[in-house]
Amino acid sequence: MTTERYSHTITLRGADIIGELQQFKAGYLKALAHPVRIRILEILRAGESSVTDIGAQLDPGVANVSQHLSVLRTAGIVTAQKSGLSVLYSVRDQEVFTVLDALREIFTHRLDSMQTTLAADDADHPQGKPGKRRQVRA
Repeated sequence: MTTERYSHTITLRGADIIGELQQFKAGYLKALAHPVRIRILEILRAGESSVTDIGAQLDPGVANVSQHLSVLRTAGIVTAQKSGLSVLYSVRDQEVFTVLDALREIFTHRLDSMQTTLAADDADHPQGKPGKRRQVRA
């Protein structure tokens, strides 16, 4: 009976661990789910940087760099270290770039797929007459 109880406890713990892992993944991806935060991580890929230096490398219209860094820091994606009067940010775990690189690959595959589809559509209508393609307005 003790063995059954023990194996049942392991199962429950395993279920708890799986739930915690899913929560971690969701929280981590939620923290990444903003274009400015992705750009900040791309900047930090080169090494640690201050809020001022990060802000200087972002588009001029981007505000609240500190708030974006706070989200990344709370999620454990970046760390902050005081250096004199400024705070230097760096990426805690370089594996985040593996995730970002995988997303870039997915994006590239989608672009390739779209180009293939458009090329096939153009081949079906060689006289320059558009097929059933919808026009996209910018």
